[in-house]
Amino acid sequence: MSDSDRNCVTCSATEDTVRLEKCGICSRFFCSDCAHRAYGGRKFCSPECARGYYFHGEMEDDDNENTRTED
Repeated sequence: MSDSDRNCVTCSATEDTVRLEKCGICSRFFCSDCAHRAYGGRKFCSPECARGYYFHGEMEDDDNENTRTED
């Protein structure tokens, strides 16, 4: 995929007209106007990807809690 083929997943703006960012969860591109901001200002392409980030982080924390031994 060339740079000119990149479009915002929400509004279809191209990198020729706006600065696009890549979603850290699904690798789709989005512009700052369409970004979904969550969890300390992190930006995602959609609320679904933001929830995926949140749940992924929570799973790591849960795994650490399960390693404790009970008396």
